[in-house]
Amino acid sequence: MHKFKREKFTKKDEELEMKLYLYAKSSHRDTLDNTRRCAALSNMLKKCEPILCTGDYRAAIIARESMDVKNTMGIDAMGNLPHTMERLDMLVYDNEDVTQEMHTQMDDFCTRLYKFGKDIPLDVVDERYFNKHNELYEKAIFFSDEDYKKWFFDFCENSKKYEMALLNGNYFFLDTQKQFLKSFNEVIDEEEYFEVISQTKHLLSGSVHTCLESLASGHKPVFFKRGDKEVLHLELLDKYNIPTASGDTLDALMLSYENIIKNYPKTNPIECFDYKELEEEILKTLKEFAHISPALDYSHYYPDR
Repeated sequence: MHKFKREKFTKKDEELEMKLYLYAKSSHRDTLDNTRRCAALSNMLKKCEPILCTGDYRAAIIARESMDVKNTMGIDAMGNLPHTMERLDMLVYDNEDVTQEMHTQMDDFCTRLYKFGKDIPLDVVDERYFNKHNELYEKAIFFSDEDYKKWFFDFCENSKKYEMALLNGNYFFLDTQKQFLKSFNEVIDEEEYFEVISQTKHLLSGSVHTCLESLASGHKPVFFKRGDKEVLHLELLDKYNIPTASGDTLDALMLSYENIIKNYPKTNPIECFDYKELEEEILKTLKEFAHISPALDYSHYYPDR
């Protein structure tokens, strides 16, 4: 892995053009939850002209085309960031796999470093979801962006057919739609993600972040825990009192889901992330370093670095 080295610039007579980067862990085996959080923050920080980097190239395209992010870049791995960034650039990252050693290296490399889950909360939801939305769907299900082991595919096999729509995952296998139409009356393309999530009254989802987006839209999400991999940040379900449906088969899951929506609990309201203080801090730093030559000593700005 390429390391973030604390080396001085050798360029002279050039002005430093500091940039703000966001990095989201992603791959065809991961959900897009990290990307959606980073995209939400990127859109809030438009004045800072951020660049959203993702762990795979398709996630970068999805963020640009479906999440309204202006500047995106697929870089394959977080360790490749030093090939793209310059010394003193700022970074916000959403990657639970980062070790303390790598965090320290990044902290030395960057003027400012922010971590989701520490410096920035994990329940950052795109501002679009907080607008008033109609209820186009009474019920819909979104399992996840990916089903690499085809766990959900097998989970639905031999079930009854339900009068509800299934929203496809961005990384679903192409040959699954025919099977899913045996269990659901409609399969919706992944490009309709925002419309389905923001306009479904009772959304059933295996994504914690998607449940938060549904809640922000004023609806009543129900979570169900996938059985093929560990789901992170389940504490957010408790924070907002989002109920969980369970079952060893799709039929059992749907029975649990129906019982929940008949007596849906009172959830706690979710608020849009107040990013103004963060924005001011980043803009101030950009202004401070706007006319500093890379060859000059900058240690007096941050003597603790």
